[in-house]
Amino acid sequence: MTQQNPLDQKGELVNYPLAELLVEIGQAKFSGSLRLSRKQQKTVVYFDKGEVIFAVANAKPLRLFNVLLQNKKIDKKLLATHPSFANDLEFSVSLRTNGDFSKEDVDAAFSMQIDAIMVDALTWVDGEWHFSPLARLRDDVRYETHLDQVLIDYARCIPTDVILKGFRSVHESFSVIKEHARRHILRAHEAHVLERFQNMSLNIAQLRGMTSLPENGLLQALYALWLGGVLRRRDWNAAFSAVKIGEILTARIAKVKQAETLPETKPSAEAVLEPEPEPEKVPLSRPVDVTISLEEYLTRVESAETHYDTLGIDFESDATEVKQMYLGLAKRFHPDKYHRESEVVQKRVQTAFTELAHAYETLKTPQSRESYDLTMQKEILARDERRKTGRPDDTFADKKVENALESFEQALNFLKKEDYDQAVGLLARAVHYSPDNAQFRAYYGKALSAFEGQDHKAESEFQSAVKLAPKDGKIRMMLVDFLLEIDMKKRAVGELKRFLELVPHDRDAVRRLDKLNASN
Repeated sequence: MTQQNPLDQKGELVNYPLAELLVEIGQAKFSGSLRLSRKQQKTVVYFDKGEVIFAVANAKPLRLFNVLLQNKKIDKKLLATHPSFANDLEFSVSLRTNGDFSKEDVDAAFSMQIDAIMVDALTWVDGEWHFSPLARLRDDVRYETHLDQVLIDYARCIPTDVILKGFRSVHESFSVIKEHARRHILRAHEAHVLERFQNMSLNIAQLRGMTSLPENGLLQALYALWLGGVLRRRDWNAAFSAVKIGEILTARIAKVKQAETLPETKPSAEAVLEPEPEPEKVPLSRPVDVTISLEEYLTRVESAETHYDTLGIDFESDATEVKQMYLGLAKRFHPDKYHRESEVVQKRVQTAFTELAHAYETLKTPQSRESYDLTMQKEILARDERRKTGRPDDTFADKKVENALESFEQALNFLKKEDYDQAVGLLARAVHYSPDNAQFRAYYGKALSAFEGQDHKAESEFQSAVKLAPKDGKIRMMLVDFLLEIDMKKRAVGELKRFLELVPHDRDAVRRLDKLNASN
C-alpha cells in the first residue's frame, strides 16, 4: 500500500464523484495516483502533470486479454498461444515476442484498456478514493488516453436532476481555458453558452441573464464544458482546497523507485507499477452478462412503458437485481463504445443511456422506488395479468401514441432552438412508436438533414412521409426545401408537379413552381 502522508487526500465518491476528481486533478496538473475502492472492486489511476497515463483494475472483464477479445483485436485461438495472458504485462510482452503485435499495437491496446477502465469506474455511484502524490510511474510508462472525450460524453448522459445537485450556488464562476476552447465538437446549447464568455469570467447568475436557455439547459451545458476541459470552475465545493493544491505542487517529491525497465523477455508482474490491487473476488453486485444486440437494446428502451421495461427486469426484482442489470447495461452500451457509429446512432445511444440512468436513479433506493411504484403499480399489474392470460393489451397502442406525441412535442421545442442533437433522438423515438405518422417522419427527416452524411436517410424519411400523406402541402414543401438545399432543383420541380396533380389549386405550390421555372 502507498504510505500515507500529509499530502494525501481521501474521501467518498458519493461526495466527490470520480468525473469531478479527474477534472480537479487534471486542471491542478497533479502527478501521482488515485486509488478507488468499492467493496471488492479496486482501481488505480496514474497521472503525470494532470494527464492520465496509466490505469489498472482488478475486475476480470478489464484485463487486457478481455478488452482485446471484446474489441475483436484477438480471438480465442490466438489467446491460447499465450499461456501468460492472465497477467497484462507478461501478455503484452508475449504478444510482441511472438510477433503478433508491434509496439504500436501494444501501446494502442493499453490505451484501449485504460479507456475501458475509466468508463467502468465512472459508473460507480459510491466507494472511496485516495489520492497520493508519492506513487508515480517511471517516465517511460505512458499511454495515450481519450479522457476529455470520455468525460464530456459522460456529462451529456447524466440525468439533469443529478447535475442540478452538483451546483450549490449561483455565485460559482467559470472561465474559458483558451487552449482547450476548440477541443470538442459541441452541441448547439453548449456552443451557445461558451460564446457568452467572450474572454470573461462569469458566474451562473450572470449567465442566466445572457441566455434564453432554460435553467436545466444552462447548467447541463456548463457541466459538460467543465468536465470536457473547456471551462475552469471556481467558488465551488472542490475536493482539493487552494492551500492543498499549493502544498502538493510545491512539495519536493521523489519518484517511487521502480524495478528495471520492462524487458522483452518474461518480466516480473511488478516491473512497471506498484503491486496491483488484490485478485478479483466475486462482488456482491456483479454486473449481469448482457447478450442482447445494440439494436435490441435501443428498441427496448425506446419502446419502454416503465422503468422496469427500460432495465429489462420484473416488477418484483430486488435492489441487487436492479443494480446488477443497470451495471451490465451501462458497461455494455455506454456511449463511449459507439463513437465510430453514425451520428444518428450515437444520438440514439446517448438518449437511451440517459433513460437507463434515469430508470436506475428512480429504482435504486427504496424511497424513490416506492413512490414510483405507487404511481405505476396498478397499471403494471393489470398489464402483466393480461399478458399472462393471453388477453390483448388494450392500452398498449394508446400508450405508444402517448409516448410518441410526448417525444414529438419535446423534439419540436429543440428544433425551434436549432438543437438538432437533442431533437433527432426524440424524433427517432416518436417514429419508432408511431411509424405511420407522416408528420413525425417528415420532421425526423428535417432533423437528420442537419447532420453531415445523413442526406440519404433524411430523404428516405421525407419520402415515407409523402407516401403516407401525399396531399399534405406542408410535408411536401419540406421535401422540396430539402431537395433545394442539396442542389436537387430538377427533383424539387418534379415533386411540385406531382403534388399539383393531386392538389391542382394549391397556391403555395403554384407560386414556388413558377419561381423555380423562371429561374431556369
